[in-house]
Amino acid sequence: MTDATHQPPAAVRASFIDDVQGGECTLVVYPQAGAPRAGVAHPRCEALADLAIDLDAFFCPLCHRNGRISGAWAAGVIEAASSP
Repeated sequence: MTDATHQPPAAVRASFIDDVQGGECTLVVYPQAGAPRAGVAHPRCEALADLAIDLDAFFCPLCHRNGRISGAWAAGVIEAASSP
């Protein structure tokens, strides 16, 4: 039997439309105490793109896709996902 208090929290997902290359993307947040991880799931690639909140952008080092995301919106989603 596993103790539910030791289970990592589930990823939080929030969809948005990429205005640069078009298509639906998803901000994925993995809540962790002190330092949540976040990235962007995007079409035709299995990797999560790196998020640059201060630049309102994301970039995938695997497929080289770049796109726009509202940094203020992403920061709010990350903060809400990290709150108990």
